[in-house]
Amino acid sequence: MKISVITAVYYNKTYIHDAIQSVLSQRNVDIEYIIVDGGSKDGTVEIALSYGDKINKFISEPDNGVYDALNKGIAMASGEIIAMLHSDDFYTHDMVLSQIVEAFETYQCDAVYSNLYYVDGKNTNKIVRVWDSGTFPPSDFYKGWMPPHPAFFVKRSVYEKYGAFNTLLKSSADYELMLRLIMRHQISIKYIPKFFVKMRTGGASNRSFLNRLKANIEDRKAWQLNHLKPKWYTLILKPFIKVFQYRFFSYFVSNNSLNP
Repeated sequence: MKISVITAVYYNKTYIHDAIQSVLSQRNVDIEYIIVDGGSKDGTVEIALSYGDKINKFISEPDNGVYDALNKGIAMASGEIIAMLHSDDFYTHDMVLSQIVEAFETYQCDAVYSNLYYVDGKNTNKIVRVWDSGTFPPSDFYKGWMPPHPAFFVKRSVYEKYGAFNTLLKSSADYELMLRLIMRHQISIKYIPKFFVKMRTGGASNRSFLNRLKANIEDRKAWQLNHLKPKWYTLILKPFIKVFQYRFFSYFVSNNSLNP
């Protein structure tokens, strides 16, 4: 199975190299790599172009935000599986995508998800938060649960059937997408209990109380768009459970979750 990896980027010459190298270093897997740039003028485009035909598809043009850019990438993708790696993120080792493909082939599922590390922006060996997704039924969306978007891999046929990102939402389109696919349409999913992605801290929805409030409003809209009704506590628990994702670094040193 071929996997299409999409990186949406806008003005990120500092970290785009890490994301690209992370994808190109993957072994034993058929990859189509797509980069969608929003019209950067800071050198990001030049860095991407320096990789030549190692980047299978590349466009640089104005867009309406990251979800619009990702939708462009989905439309361009030819792989049976679609992965999304943001320009601040990178895979934990060089066998991540081969293990993802193996999971799809073994379990014949619609989507696969795994765990994610939040790391310090400058020192990426310093883990500051852990997103341990766990195995949960779709109904646990009521409890504030969701998989981490960069560690959520989906068949292209699912996007073709149920649609891609809703760009009416600015910070919760990934939440709405997973709510729609997993809870509303009940696609088949498989959890892989490994840490496959490292994400630098500083997500847009968490930078301030105002942004968190805006995200909460959009989260509520995500339920409405799917004709679903959350519990009274659902949208309270969603940000609250992040508190339990912070752990001491010694925890990770003592286990083998960093290993392939």
